[in-house]
Amino acid sequence: MTQKRVFALAALSLACSASMAQTSVSLYGIVDAAVRFETNWGANKDTLKTLAPGGMSQSRLGINVNEDMGGGWKAVANMEHRLFSDNGNVAAGDFWRQAWVGLITPVGRITLGRQYNVMFDLTTSTYAAYRYSPYIEQFKPELAMNIGNRQSNMVKYALTQGGLTAELQVSAGENAGDKTIGGMARYQTGGLAIGASYLNSKDVAGKQAKGRAIGGSYSAGPLYVNLSYATNDFDNGFSAALAGGYSVAMVSATTSPAVLMQPVNAQVPTFLIASLKSRKMFSTGMTYYMTPQFNLGFQVYKVKQSNYATPVQTDATLFSVVADYALSKRTDVYAGMDRVSFDSAGVVRYAGGAASRTGYQTGIRHRF
Repeated sequence: MTQKRVFALAALSLACSASMAQTSVSLYGIVDAAVRFETNWGANKDTLKTLAPGGMSQSRLGINVNEDMGGGWKAVANMEHRLFSDNGNVAAGDFWRQAWVGLITPVGRITLGRQYNVMFDLTTSTYAAYRYSPYIEQFKPELAMNIGNRQSNMVKYALTQGGLTAELQVSAGENAGDKTIGGMARYQTGGLAIGASYLNSKDVAGKQAKGRAIGGSYSAGPLYVNLSYATNDFDNGFSAALAGGYSVAMVSATTSPAVLMQPVNAQVPTFLIASLKSRKMFSTGMTYYMTPQFNLGFQVYKVKQSNYATPVQTDATLFSVVADYALSKRTDVYAGMDRVSFDSAGVVRYAGGAASRTGYQTGIRHRF
């Protein structure tokens, strides 16, 4: 065989291999906005009126990349940006809320970069608050239990065998906090899903935050119910602003039992951030489809929080109720109410001394 023929056959082989590797790049996103009212703001206990930049879901724009390389191997990547739909501004200091690349292999999936942590994955996949939306963007106490929800510099491995899924994560920190290690496991059979997770996060000083969660859900026809229990434990002086991927907004969310109503200028009850010691949250709720387009749901939370600065425990009861109607496959309208009530007299209060805050919202969401 001549040298020219060898080169020709090699070129043809490479061309065939390239044609077999199918690559897809897709653009996706959510645009969500809601008219929202919140009671007991400021010294005069006024009602705050806002156009919330995402009532049920935070508005976002993302890119998914998927390359099928054959033999059970795929290359995957994701970049996702979060934005405020009311004014077009960036929703967080990190422009890309997710930015990762990875491989799907016959023995599991490995991803590298900034991505959701194992506790968030368990919460949203196994006992999400609402069947059609894993949480309410303007009222999401369950996310405060997930030690930041995302971490940078992360390596995550996931394996699914039948109904069992397991994940492991580690992030080295790179001298900027965000040093984590954790894992989760979930099992699903039919309409039943159960799981547990653990995550340890260290700040630059070596102070630790530890999160644990267990829960499950059950779906049968139009009915969906969920139940979960989560705990957080913090070393004295743990810097929430530097570890676990917390943004400035998440500092409030992870240190206040009210974690909840977060318009752009969210007000947090008087609280010593550095003194947070532990927090426990029990949650349960249900969603019921009245028709294929219309559903009603509610979620209840009981929170107990302790601090290093005071021996008094803070108790709070939280709940939300939402009605959602699908105008089409991609567009829905919704209306809801959410409320926080502090049960410990005189311990934690909003400005003006209010022991509760109620939010009302109605909005529209489009997914593409």
